[in-house]
Amino acid sequence: MIRRHAWTALGVALILLGVGLYVAARPGPGDYGWFAYTPLDNRTPAFESAGELVLLTRGHVVGAAVTVVGLLVLTAVLAYRSGRRGTRS
Repeated sequence: MIRRHAWTALGVALILLGVGLYVAARPGPGDYGWFAYTPLDNRTPAFESAGELVLLTRGHVVGAAVTVVGLLVLTAVLAYRSGRRGTRS
């Protein structure tokens, strides 16, 4: 009985862990502001430089990846159970 529910519990735990990691990740440095005019200084605007504007940090990516793995585990469990249900007669 434990084996059947272990994969489901693993999938749910991975989803919760992934969402927690994603929410706990702090946003990276950003350079926001008005850019409809040419800046007065010689600095490259943030939208042209890939190194300055960071919207997703490593924590966000890891959290999203763990959540996707958890969803894949739950999908596999549900597919297995629905397939097993159809073979019994």
